[in-house]
Amino acid sequence: MQIFNFLLLAGAVTALFLASVAWTRRHAPGAPALLAMQLSAAWWLTCYALPFARLWPDDGMFLRMRVIFPAVVAIAPLTLIFVLSYTRGTNKWPRSRLLALAIVPAVVVAAALSPLHDLCFGTWRGESTDSIFRMGPLFWVHSLYSYVVVAKSVLALVAAYDRGSRHVRRQTRILLGALLVPIICNVTFIAGVSPPDLDPTPIGLVASGILVSLAIFRRGLFDLVAVAREKIGSAITDGFIVIDAQRRVVESNAALRRMFDIGQPVKPGRLLGDQLAELDEHVARLGNAPTTTEFVHGGARHLELRTFAIGDDDGNAIGAVLIVRDVTEARTTSLALEQANAQLKAQLDTIQSMQAQLQEQVIRDPLTGLYNRLYLTDALARELTCSARTRGSFAVVMIDVDHFKTVNDVHGHALGDAMLRALGSLLRQQVRPTDSPCRYGGEEFVVIMRDVTLDLAIERINELRVAFSALRFASNGADVGRSFSAGVALFPLHGRDEATLLAAADAALYAAKAAGRNQVCAAAGRVSNPRPLSLG
Repeated sequence: MQIFNFLLLAGAVTALFLASVAWTRRHAPGAPALLAMQLSAAWWLTCYALPFARLWPDDGMFLRMRVIFPAVVAIAPLTLIFVLSYTRGTNKWPRSRLLALAIVPAVVVAAALSPLHDLCFGTWRGESTDSIFRMGPLFWVHSLYSYVVVAKSVLALVAAYDRGSRHVRRQTRILLGALLVPIICNVTFIAGVSPPDLDPTPIGLVASGILVSLAIFRRGLFDLVAVAREKIGSAITDGFIVIDAQRRVVESNAALRRMFDIGQPVKPGRLLGDQLAELDEHVARLGNAPTTTEFVHGGARHLELRTFAIGDDDGNAIGAVLIVRDVTEARTTSLALEQANAQLKAQLDTIQSMQAQLQEQVIRDPLTGLYNRLYLTDALARELTCSARTRGSFAVVMIDVDHFKTVNDVHGHALGDAMLRALGSLLRQQVRPTDSPCRYGGEEFVVIMRDVTLDLAIERINELRVAFSALRFASNGADVGRSFSAGVALFPLHGRDEATLLAAADAALYAAKAAGRNQVCAAAGRVSNPRPLSLG
């Protein structure tokens, strides 16, 4: 007997521990009901283990039954609440259903604790001569009610096992055992199979607590929660609909109805085209490959339709899952982003164009359109670096219009400007793209000619000189023309830096002027103390 009481007290401690675990996870579906179940089981086991017969020799057994009875009648309805909460994935219960479940237990407990206790216990007082079959009518009402409630709990678990995933089935198997063991023990007692003075039901409760502990700590009960299919469907914001090979509706969710503004639920078994003709039009021929289609609903709502085939074991298509997503916001945002990008690109193009124009204004002479003196400095530095690295050569040509001052003094500055513009145009047309014609100042021009010999540079400048001399400008009924003189210096023959090269070309220019103008002269001599070319 001591071992029996020890097992009961150990079971009570286990039940209290499970109640504390359920409290820490009270937001999980079924946890509040399990908390109440385990508190009731702990009360039942503790009272059953206490020595009521020794403390109250006359009516201790009867007193114990009355004290235990509230827990006895509460276990079955709490079991149903736990099972349905677990299988449905929610702890929310209508008050009317809770009150309906509590009617029979409340009436039985009220009678058991009142002077009307004979309605529950009849002539039974816990004596050795008493028989369980002498219990009152309310006891048998309570027993029948409990068996019906537990049977419904078992059926709910069986249904959850049938449609559940692998981990849900593992949990469900253990919970079924936790329900059936105490019921089997109780049936043996009620049926008179067990000794009348030894109720095995508490031992069944101890085994049930052990199984529930296994479900919680080994199978993830309350951690891997089973979620009802309808809860999943309502939680998904995308609309979905399942159709069979004949395009008949199998299942759908509420989000689909909201997208297509349908008031009535989509009825299973009917053709998709009869209920959602617009969607049916965009469903391509059912095949094994997924498809994606986008269309506009109601003139404003952009919907994306994706179809996924459902096949049998042989790979034959037996239906399809259609997923509809509202992409209106994404399309609106994308369109706004495209417009913003287009505007930004236009603004960037404008800025780049203005920068290019500004850059041209910085490096161009406004009268002739040639490069200016600022550009000349950079161009000379680049040519010196490049030619020193490649051991190449380039020419610096200094040009000055002959007797230009008399043009301004006699014919006016307008004609002088026209003459300078004509020379600038001629230089742009005649020099190579790799050459750099620049206006040095006033009527002076400088041309940098890449990769030329001294003779070739003189030849090309002479051609320009002849072409310019042939030009005529009208002034007061007379044709006015001018020539130019030029001096040519070659890198590295006549200099290895900007100043030396410009000075050599300028000296050659003055030599051409002194020789009678309208001619091209080369710089005289070589650079004194020439330095070796640098490859850096």
